[in-house]
Amino acid sequence: MKIDVIPLEVRRHQLVARVRDSIQNKNVVVGVSGGSDSMALLLLCIAASMQQSSTFTVVAGHIHHGLRDESDDEQLLVESLCSRFGVRCVTKKITVHAKNGSIAAGARDARYAALCAIAKTNNATAIVVAHHANDQLETMLMALCRGSGVNRLAGMEPSRPLTSDVVLLRPLLHVDKISLLEICLSAKVKWCEDPTNVDSSTPRGRLRKDVIPVLRELWPAADRHASNASSILRAAAEAFKATVPTGTSWSRESLCEFPIPVIAAAMHNAVGDRATYETVQSIAEAIADNNTNPRTFVCRDGCVANVTAHRVEVVYT
Repeated sequence: MKIDVIPLEVRRHQLVARVRDSIQNKNVVVGVSGGSDSMALLLLCIAASMQQSSTFTVVAGHIHHGLRDESDDEQLLVESLCSRFGVRCVTKKITVHAKNGSIAAGARDARYAALCAIAKTNNATAIVVAHHANDQLETMLMALCRGSGVNRLAGMEPSRPLTSDVVLLRPLLHVDKISLLEICLSAKVKWCEDPTNVDSSTPRGRLRKDVIPVLRELWPAADRHASNASSILRAAAEAFKATVPTGTSWSRESLCEFPIPVIAAAMHNAVGDRATYETVQSIAEAIADNNTNPRTFVCRDGCVANVTAHRVEVVYT
């Protein structure tokens, strides 16, 4: 790497320590799309790796989705930046198929699979991506409006396993986008703008274009507050999860020792997405009431919940 081309103000930026703490000397693949967020993240990772006590390596991973005419130019931009900073860049071209009708979801899965492949061939055990506070606010709002459970309401996790050997790291979840733009400007780094980010035909694009700006007018620190709330909700979700009984068969008496939200969470874990929120709540309330008559709740895909005087069972036919 070429330390002389990384400006001193970037090398001494307070976010370098945050990124370093997240990486903890794991060899990393940085997901670099060509946008300002991922370009700034790459700069921070390079700066962290240059510290005297660092022992990890940095590889840039660029995924060419082939979905837009600008993809070729974005690849050239990323490769040019990596050459400038002396960082190995690996580009993979992928074919994207819709997942449950969503091209975005299919692209995300294919992208992470490709980044994991890059990590495997480069002796890396972590993939670092540039999701930030603005992204976190959008994710939490979408989860709230979709009626998600407490785990999704907590937003994106700072880290999660992708495979048995590779972990996904998000060290910038408490950082606003403006700070990342400033890093790119300090290093005189060019970036590209993805027009799909503000495509109002998608839920996230509509949020970015029409909803989030109004929220920021009302509450200028909305992004930062959402990130802080995410940390609290994440801890609460983990504590809540630890209290939820697991399995598909219980004595009704043992379940009745818990409050209804915990019973409902146990039922949700058992039936998955085969039942609506309302159905899960009805099952939980039936378990907690004093009615000893047998009751059956028919869910989707052959899933049935049976509540009797003494047993609760979820079966799949």
